[in-house]
Amino acid sequence: MNNYRRPRDTRRAGARILDTAEGVLVTLRRCRVDQAFVELMQTAKRHGVNPVSLADALVAIAEAQPGTGLDDAARAVALSTWGHLFGQNRPNAADLDELPAADG
Repeated sequence: MNNYRRPRDTRRAGARILDTAEGVLVTLRRCRVDQAFVELMQTAKRHGVNPVSLADALVAIAEAQPGTGLDDAARAVALSTWGHLFGQNRPNAADLDELPAADG
């Protein structure tokens, strides 16, 4: 078994989290990827937080993960900016079984 681990490439990790956050915004906002990128960058600049930290916080919120290891300021900005888009009353799988079927 090979125990060698490649050093973490922080640029690649940053690009990946930005891409993932863009995907979250595309889904929530139903917008294009370039619009999601601009929204993420403008929000980071307006609030003076690191864009990668903001992206990381947005992805953590989307994953419903606790805030461990997140930049507190970025997490607060992500929650205040996009938290409402997640909705507190999203149906779970059991609730979906009880919904009436859509006609069509």
